[in-house]
Amino acid sequence: YYTDERLQAICKTPTQKLSTLSFDISTQKMEPLQKPQRRSRNVSYLAAFLTTGFLLIGVLVIIFYPLLAQSLPGNRPVSTHHVVPTPKPLPTPTPTPFDPNIGAVLPTHRVVAFYAIPNAEATGPAYELTSSMLSSLQAQADAYQELDPAHPVQPGIDLVASVPDGSPGADQTYSHHLDADTIQSYIDFCQQNDLILFLDLNFGWAPIQSEVDFFLPYLERYPFVEMAVDPEWMFPRHDGIPGINLSNVRSSDLNPIIEALAEIPMKYHVPRKILLIHQYRPDGDGLQNPYDAGQAEIADKRNLLNDPRVDVVIHIDSVGGYTGDQADKTWQYNTWVGQDMQKYQNFRYGGFKLFYHIEAKTLMTPQQVLALNPPPMLITYGN
Repeated sequence: YYTDERLQAICKTPTQKLSTLSFDISTQKMEPLQKPQRRSRNVSYLAAFLTTGFLLIGVLVIIFYPLLAQSLPGNRPVSTHHVVPTPKPLPTPTPTPFDPNIGAVLPTHRVVAFYAIPNAEATGPAYELTSSMLSSLQAQADAYQELDPAHPVQPGIDLVASVPDGSPGADQTYSHHLDADTIQSYIDFCQQNDLILFLDLNFGWAPIQSEVDFFLPYLERYPFVEMAVDPEWMFPRHDGIPGINLSNVRSSDLNPIIEALAEIPMKYHVPRKILLIHQYRPDGDGLQNPYDAGQAEIADKRNLLNDPRVDVVIHIDSVGGYTGDQADKTWQYNTWVGQDMQKYQNFRYGGFKLFYHIEAKTLMTPQQVLALNPPPMLITYGN
């Protein structure tokens, strides 16, 4: 080791003169060089302090930099999250209002129907439900359709559901209803074979509104069920007995039926209904006494309610089978349908009835029937 004095001498002596220095390094006894302990310890503390500070700053930067960066305008990160716009609610579609014209038989189709009281063959060919009856009905319908393809024929059955009686019965009404099972069998048969069904009411003394109300549920439930009424057998004033006396009814007796049928389509969403009104004898308009049953069957036909929600058909059902019956039946149709339709403007369709057995020798052909003016849109066949 070197002493401080000798180190200073070495440092101040040029290199080439170092050899002249008068001391023996190898033999000179020197004191050891003391390390500066305090200064070294201070440096270590400083380094540790700085290191800890830098680490702390780094941690703080890591934690707070994202928040600081977001708060600075222009340095906010662009979000990659796609905001899905809230869809605007679609407008609720306006429901299509029910149209009772859709599915209505008239005026686009012509009806050809078989008449009957069940199990009473004399009344008409639909007295029993058989495949042969159905084939005959379809053949008769085809005959009319061939003559007038513009009006496809809708086959049907005219079923007497309220049957007139010559005695008062338990209810004192001179009529009775078919049992529910029989009516349902005709409904099922018509539904299975694409036929329409008329429930034909004959009333007797039964109150008109209650009798109609009894059968209305069938019309409300089944789109193919219609109604017919026969004033010939109606005695709302209890002034006669069916099959014995002639009847006389008024428009006020028939109009509630028209009103009841008019309400059905929109309430139960079924097609517009047909009301078939049989006319067997003249009406009383223009007569001195229109209420005389011997002269008029419908006293005031002009007052029948004209409601476009019901297809009213005046159906001429007088019975022929004698010489000259075709001329008589043609006159009746031309007068009670053709002329009255023009005069009163309260019904739009005519109907016509023929009888296979009674009129066997004089039965009008489909060509003759369609030659009537206006051509009947509802044609029924009895026996």
